Amino acid sequence: MDALQGDLFHPTPGAVTADHSGGIMPDPPWREWVTPHKISLLILISEYVQNKAERGQEITDVFTKTLLFGVRLQRSISLALLKWIQSPDETLADLRREVEKLAGGDPSAAETVVGWLDNKLKEMAQDGLMVLTDFMQSLDQLFNLSAEGEEPLLQKAGVIGMFIRRMVLAFDKLSFSQVSSLYELLMEYCQEGKSSLKDNLDTSDAMEMADEGEGMRREDLEVGKEDSTVLSYRQAQYYLSLGLQNNYNDAEASSPAELQQQVQRLLKSNPLFVEAHYLSYLNSMNVYEWCGAVQSLHLYFDRFSLHSQHNQQSKPNEDATAARSYRYAALNLASLHCRFGHREEAMAVLQEAIRLAQVTNDNVCLQHALIWLSRLEEDESKVAMLLQRSVIRSSILTLPYLASMAVQMFTKLKAQAGLKPSRVFEYLAKSNSLNCLHYIPELVASCFALQTALWQMYGKSAMSLLNIQLLLHGSGNPTTNHWDKELGCLVLSHLAVIHADQGNYTCVYEILQLLKEKFHHIKKNARVWMFAEQCINFDRALRNHKWTTAETAITSLAALDNTEAQYRRALLLKEKGDSVGACKHLQELLQKCREEPATTITEIHAGVLLALGEVYTAASNLTTANSYFLQCLTLCKEHHLNHMATMAQLNIAHIQLLMKLPAQALALTEQVMPQVLSHGSLYNRSRAQFLLAKCQLASSDPKHPTQRKAAILSAIGTLGIALDGFQKAEAPARVKDVLYYQAQLYNEVGNSADRNRCALQFRQLDQQIPTNPTQILNIF
Repeated sequence: MDALQGDLFHPTPGAVTADHSGGIMPDPPWREWVTPHKISLLILISEYVQNKAERGQEITDVFTKTLLFGVRLQRSISLALLKWIQSPDETLADLRREVEKLAGGDPSAAETVVGWLDNKLKEMAQDGLMVLTDFMQSLDQLFNLSAEGEEPLLQKAGVIGMFIRRMVLAFDKLSFSQVSSLYELLMEYCQEGKSSLKDNLDTSDAMEMADEGEGMRREDLEVGKEDSTVLSYRQAQYYLSLGLQNNYNDAEASSPAELQQQVQRLLKSNPLFVEAHYLSYLNSMNVYEWCGAVQSLHLYFDRFSLHSQHNQQSKPNEDATAARSYRYAALNLASLHCRFGHREEAMAVLQEAIRLAQVTNDNVCLQHALIWLSRLEEDESKVAMLLQRSVIRSSILTLPYLASMAVQMFTKLKAQAGLKPSRVFEYLAKSNSLNCLHYIPELVASCFALQTALWQMYGKSAMSLLNIQLLLHGSGNPTTNHWDKELGCLVLSHLAVIHADQGNYTCVYEILQLLKEKFHHIKKNARVWMFAEQCINFDRALRNHKWTTAETAITSLAALDNTEAQYRRALLLKEKGDSVGACKHLQELLQKCREEPATTITEIHAGVLLALGEVYTAASNLTTANSYFLQCLTLCKEHHLNHMATMAQLNIAHIQLLMKLPAQALALTEQVMPQVLSHGSLYNRSRAQFLLAKCQLASSDPKHPTQRKAAILSAIGTLGIALDGFQKAEAPARVKDVLYYQAQLYNEVGNSADRNRCALQFRQLDQQIPTNPTQILNIF
């Protein structure tokens, strides 16, 4: 009992202060009302306090043995009472079930406790409205009850004491007609709960109650039957806190539709509860409902202004609270304009937030604004200066979260600008040091995710895979994992792409199925795996020459990333042999990349140059093709894109082979083979093996039969490795090309059996996938 009294019945340090000063708005008394559910809670509390006071310290009946009020499990009742007071109203049947559950499976204990509730409600039903009035008036006497030699069992400043006082005050403010309507609702509450009261009610009494209630105005009471789950202001605050927590916990988040219905219910109960509009804004942002997000944020501004003017005399610090809310609301509006690309509007709103923050010396808001200012700045040198200033100021003000976040943004900026990888990872190590020093697990995970992206950009897929494993296993901490968060969706999607690159499509679709199950209702995360899925489907369909499936994937990608969709459409046209159409799309993309370098991904720019070179190679315009490959190589060297640089060098080696320079082609191919074999995809490794075989064969001297035969046998082995890779990567057109060369080599060495086998496989594949006359199968 002592534990229960210390938690709920007696005040705890700071509890009263937090109750009166917490939140953005004051708690107006007219937002508290008496409901049948709260009357049931008052009955339980009253019976307990009276029982304890009468029996003193010698209580030995079943009541003290129950889970609800037992000595061992007083914590359970503390949590239960807090939940019942703060949560929306429940039906009588639900309340009884929870009481029985708390009784720990003891039927006699549950029957005793529920009996108090049923008996009191039955008495109110049989004896009329006067019993309800007398009961509410008797609640003040509970504060005077105490066990022998002890302090009062109920304190006015405790959580339960405050609840009782609010209910008594709200009941005293009701008119006679409102009390009558409340009594009618109480009778309906009992009947709908299917309690024992319904069976014991006399029919004549019920008819008499109906006659007495006739003519009463139900609308005089603030709650009605259709609003049986109405929330008071304090309940709305509690519910809002749960909604905000779930908004950042994807595993426990409600669906957007359910959350929006809950927001509407909050606003219906408390029209001036402006924080609900902010929750609606976050919900709209999660599902990319931009119109709803803007509307909710504007409603937040308008309603808060109205509420501040209405209550400016009720709370001395209302102006300061309103200014703080306006500052952060302005930051959110600036971020929204930034998402839309409305730079001028975002800058104007951000300047207003900075002005308000400077007036009140709000350094935290100023640092947030500084980071957003760096996002809006177009000059790269100014962005770097702003981020450096943010890191310094955040460190001085002891804001490690903002400092670490600014360091990560600075790292990303420098990586995109082409800074040496060693310096980039040095900056990232500083962020990781801050995260570990101040224990910021979300930024530790963000750091690993950024490392994963950087290794992938630098063409080191093995290191990228290592960081993915660290993220999925909690960044080295077994108590922390990111499976159910946004980072989990990112790294799992990237893992699916890596498996697709290695031809492990069974694993790919298992991972995608897992992503669909976990993140199907969270649109901001669903876009991530949807993008990865469509890229995988496109690459697979392109190699299989399934043009319809590839077109479908491009159409789906266009809704997610238009630039990526346009680039892949050009690749599709190139593969289909439409050099003119492919060249047109690629030239448009190349012009866009050169005109808008700040908004263009460097990998896309390099990929466009690479694809243009391949188009001109297929058209036998080797000089133009070589110029594009050299531009691609230069760009990749500047930004340290090792994998893309390797692919450019292999294409240059292929051009050298076509220009009858086999020795140079072989030397260049052997130079880049370690990078390709270590970090390249299965398809690119097979292409490199195929090119190596052709270079080995072309470099051999036909005048020396022994050397020629050794080169042929070596090339046949290399072609066998390439053939296996193309088959696993599902590239039948490249399989045909390898088979064609193998048949020629087997014929040259006089191995007719293997020659015929390769010829037969080639013919079977050619019947399934006919060769396009405009397509050159022996291109790299």
